[in-house]
Amino acid sequence: MRGAFLAVLAVTALAAAACGYADPYATSGRVANESPVAPPPSPSPSPSPGADDFNAGAGLPVVTYPDGLQIIELKIGTGAVAVSGKQVTMQYTGWLTSGPPPFDTSRQAGRTAFVFTLGAGQVIPGWDEGIQGMKVGGKRKLIIPSALGYGTAGQTDPNTGATVIPPNATLVFEVELLKVEKAPPPSPSPSPSPSPSPTPS
Repeated sequence: MRGAFLAVLAVTALAAAACGYADPYATSGRVANESPVAPPPSPSPSPSPGADDFNAGAGLPVVTYPDGLQIIELKIGTGAVAVSGKQVTMQYTGWLTSGPPPFDTSRQAGRTAFVFTLGAGQVIPGWDEGIQGMKVGGKRKLIIPSALGYGTAGQTDPNTGATVIPPNATLVFEVELLKVEKAPPPSPSPSPSPSPSPTPS
């Protein structure tokens, strides 16, 4: 009988504990030498490391040039300075002002960083102007008016003919400067062959 009484008492205590009574130890702080509990995961996903973010730079100062180019410094680099005539290596992502998805990115799997000579007209004018003065390790957001981008022509996919960038589109790029180095010498252009001189008759 005593055993039955103890069993009933144990079941009653267990039932009372499970009926919503607060755990007195649930809100106590850490005890010495205990590892902190990891915080719960963030409710909103963040971009993967290295990925560019269309919304980067919100709330940061915007520098507007007379021709309409806008630059937002996302991160000031500490390395060599990009100047006209130097070869630069960039990672980038480009969007229309309507936002994601991007129309182009060097960060896509299987692609490599983009290399060009700054100020040589190898890229759109907004890049030649907007990358000047960046330092290696730096990131900028460039908001490029159509006159410094693809203008009234826009851009189409050479394989499908589909419109990639509509005419008169303002473009948004996040660019990261990876390297600045001496540009390779320009390739020689072929000399025109001399035309035969007329012979007097």
